[in-house]
Amino acid sequence: MPTLQKIRYSDCDPQGIVFNGNYARYWDDAATDWLEELGLGGPEVGGNGVEVVTARLEIDFKSAARLGDTLQTTIRVERFGTASMDIDVETTLAGSDQVVATGKLVWVFVDPEHFRPVPVPEHIKDRLQNATSSK
Repeated sequence: MPTLQKIRYSDCDPQGIVFNGNYARYWDDAATDWLEELGLGGPEVGGNGVEVVTARLEIDFKSAARLGDTLQTTIRVERFGTASMDIDVETTLAGSDQVVATGKLVWVFVDPEHFRPVPVPEHIKDRLQNATSSK
């Protein structure tokens, strides 16, 4: 399910558009919501002896969002590595096909004690493999 974000005054820069750094927060919120929808929020991942950390964030800006707009962010797994996964992200103006930003998150699964990469647990991979927040 896509995550919606209404743009407020605090999201905008002096130009009246969404400040670019806010997209990192919007995407993190969307990813958190996505994991929770899949039953993999916080303790469900951490309770399995792993944590997930963001290793890379790429954002390509396509158009501007402004005060009062509502953004819709969708997420889908692009690929799994041994200890990581690449996630495609797309943000559009809600109710339209206008793309505001696209990009990628790279998440690494780590041992919570030492923060060293560990293999993606198979049961988590199975749950995420076919999951998407419908593009």
